[in-house]
Amino acid sequence: MPAERPRNPFGPFSDPLVATAALAIWFVLLLRFQSAPELDLAAARWFFDAAACAASERAGGQYCEGFTLGAHPLLSLVREALHPLPVALGIVMLVAILVQLGMGKRWRDAGIRVQTVLVSTLVLGPGLVVNGILKAHWGRPRPWMTEDFGGWLSFVEAGVKTDLCSSNCSFVSGEAATAGWLMCLALVLAVRRYAWPALAIGTVSVFMAGLRVAFGAHYLSDAVLGYTMTVAIFVVLAAIAEWSVSRRDRNPDSACAIEETQYGARDFPASNRPGNTSK
Repeated sequence: MPAERPRNPFGPFSDPLVATAALAIWFVLLLRFQSAPELDLAAARWFFDAAACAASERAGGQYCEGFTLGAHPLLSLVREALHPLPVALGIVMLVAILVQLGMGKRWRDAGIRVQTVLVSTLVLGPGLVVNGILKAHWGRPRPWMTEDFGGWLSFVEAGVKTDLCSSNCSFVSGEAATAGWLMCLALVLAVRRYAWPALAIGTVSVFMAGLRVAFGAHYLSDAVLGYTMTVAIFVVLAAIAEWSVSRRDRNPDSACAIEETQYGARDFPASNRPGNTSK
């Protein structure tokens, strides 16, 4: 009797067409922000108070305090509370994966796959691509650093590499990228029909990303592109994960051979080994 096909925990989000579309949408958004920089400037002006900037004492003689929401005590408290949440959840998931592996669960288990994809998304997206590559090397000044908003540096379009900012720069937003990871978690919950938790987490994730724009820490493009990059990486990894399971199901003999190599011939009685024709 053939083994039961493993449940797909990602639903439509593991479809290769969805993954391709997500990547395409990200690049379209990048090109749109590059061709229309006024979108970034208009969004930043919405939260910038020129009068407060003029009245404030310039820190180090370079920038003012024109983004007043950044000093709002309640919003600052909310931001500080939400900031570590995705990483904390990722660590919990990693520990859960290790415990389940110790209990004998393997890749065919839907829980193992979904948690592995989520943890991998957090490491590859916000960890490696965003903080390790883009923020460290693209050099885009943050809104409060730019001359348009009381700073001392020139405005730079999204995706344009420059050396104006030396470290921890604006493109893309790391917190928006981790907020996008929360949206990935919400999508998984939605697939499992946990509608209200999915809605709550999704709302928090959007609010978390929006705070970075409101505080003048990032342009709209930084938040949108960081957020959607994480979601795109998630659906790509989900598609790869489910493809690997379906490929293994289509080649059961090779899968058995791999398991026999991993766990030893003693776990596979001769009557159950691939190629046995004694029955």
